[in-house]
Amino acid sequence: MKNNHFLLGLALGCASGYAASKYLTSESGQKLLENINTIRSDFNNGGVGLNNNDLVDHFNEKTDALKDHMASTVDKIKEDEDTSDIVFDEDDLNNEE
Repeated sequence: MKNNHFLLGLALGCASGYAASKYLTSESGQKLLENINTIRSDFNNGGVGLNNNDLVDHFNEKTDALKDHMASTVDKIKEDEDTSDIVFDEDDLNNEE
């Protein structure tokens, strides 16, 4: 009985593989593959229908503004504080008790 199930599964698998390969090599199958690639690229760019990069450009503008703000804040801190290096001697490290 198991042998018959295996042979039936093998035959159905071969038939479905053959039908899928015939469909995907046809013109309508190629259109389907192009649509799948378009949907995948849209999804990778932030969602379906957003492949015009408006979302990516908006995100880059916001992060550039944040980077500029952070850089100006760091420059202010460096000007306001004494940024001398701290040096430890071995005696300081040994007397931590």
